[in-house]
Amino acid sequence: MSTIAHYRSDATRVTRDALRGRLARYLPDPTYRQFYSWALSAKNPRGAVFDRIIGMTQLGNLTAAMFVGLEGAHDWDALVRLATPVNLYQIFEVVSDNLGIGQAAPESEGTSCLRKLLREFNTIAMADLRKPTSVPAAVLLADVRTLCDQISAFDQSLAPSAHARVVGDFCTATGRHSARRALERSVWSGLVANLEASRDVLTAIAGTRGEQLVRERTLCRYEAVEQINDGISATRPERTRLGANAILVTPTLGYFGAVFGEMGDLDREYVEAIEDGSLVDAFDSAALLVRLQNDIGTPLLLMSPDRRLALFAKLRARHADECPDVAALVRAAADDPAFNRFRKDLLNGEFNLCLHDLERRGGLDDGLCALLDDLDYYGDLYAMQHRRLEHQLTMLARRLRDRRIIELTRRFVVFHEELYRHRYDSLAGDYAI
Repeated sequence: MSTIAHYRSDATRVTRDALRGRLARYLPDPTYRQFYSWALSAKNPRGAVFDRIIGMTQLGNLTAAMFVGLEGAHDWDALVRLATPVNLYQIFEVVSDNLGIGQAAPESEGTSCLRKLLREFNTIAMADLRKPTSVPAAVLLADVRTLCDQISAFDQSLAPSAHARVVGDFCTATGRHSARRALERSVWSGLVANLEASRDVLTAIAGTRGEQLVRERTLCRYEAVEQINDGISATRPERTRLGANAILVTPTLGYFGAVFGEMGDLDREYVEAIEDGSLVDAFDSAALLVRLQNDIGTPLLLMSPDRRLALFAKLRARHADECPDVAALVRAAADDPAFNRFRKDLLNGEFNLCLHDLERRGGLDDGLCALLDDLDYYGDLYAMQHRRLEHQLTMLARRLRDRRIIELTRRFVVFHEELYRHRYDSLAGDYAI
C-alpha cells in the first residue's frame, strides 16, 4: 500500500470508529441504529459501497489530502482526531443535502412534501444555531417525523439502487425482512444525527472566536438554501453568492482555523485576521471556487471560450434535429465527459448555477448564446477568484505565525478541483456514489 493510500485508509478507519461510538446518541431509531452498526462492520459484504454512499470514503481522501505532510505542532493521529467532528457532520449533512434532490424540477406532490420538510428542518436548525439549547435533537425534530415517514431515503440518494441493496443484505443477513420499509423511511433519524453532529462541531471549538464564525456561517448556509429553494430569479452575482454560501466550505475552514489559531498556542494575529475579515474573505474565496467546480466541473471551467464554442458547435451538429431548445441539447449531450456535473444535476433535479432557468431560454440559438455567456462569465470568474485567493493567502502568510490554515485552504480547493474532474458516480467522483 502506498503512503497516501495508507493515510486515506487510516482516516476512513478513524472516522468509522468514531461514528460507531456515537450511534447510540446520533440515531434514535433502534432499527436504523442496528442497520448502521451492521453496515459499518466487517459483516457487511458491501462495506466499501456503504462507505461511499455516506461519503466516508471521499472524506478520508480529503482528510489525507489536507493533512499529510502538513508541518506543525500536531502529528497525523492528532490531526485525524481533530478532523473527526467535521467528518461526522459531513456524513449526515448528506442526508439533508439529499433532500434537495428533485427540488429543481417542476413542483409535484412529492417535491412539495420535500420542500415542506426541508423548510421545517432548516427552520429548526437555524433556531438551534441562534439560541443553542440542551434539548435532544430528536425532541426538536419530533414534529417533522410524520413528514419524514412519507419520504424514501433510497429515492433521496445519489445511489438509490446501491442503497437499497445494502439494506437488502442487512435484512437477509439478520432475517429481519420486515425492517426494509422502516429502513427506507429512515430520513428522520438521519436528520437527528445531522443536527447532533452539527452541535458536536461547535462544541469541539467552544469558546473560540472561530466558534462564532462557524455558527454564523452555518446559519448563512441554511438561509442561502432557503432562498435557493424559494426559486431565485436573482442576478448572476447574487445567485453565485447564494450558491457559495449554501455549501459548508467556509464553516469547515473556519473550524480548522480555530483549531490551529486559537486552541493550544494562541496566534493573536489569527484572531485579528478573523476580526478584520481578511481570513474569512479567503475562506469565502475558496467556497466560491468549490461551488463553481461543483456546478460546472473543472474541465468546462478551464476550457478557453473558443474551445467551449467549438464543443457546443459539435454538439449542436450532432443533436440539432432532436433538440428544439438548449435544455434538450444539454440533456442529449449529458454523457459528454465535459458535462459530468451538468449530468448529475439534470438527472437528480438539483440546483445548478448554469441550469437554474434552462427551460426558459427560448429557442436553440438564443439558449445556446445565453448558456455560453454564462460559461464565459463563470470561467472568467473562476480564473479571477483563483488569483484573488492566492493573493489573500500570500498576505495572510505575512501575518500568521501558524500558517497551516493557509496551506489547508489551498489544499482544500485543489482536492475539489481534482474531484470534480470525474463523474459523480465513478470511484474517483463525488462524496457519495
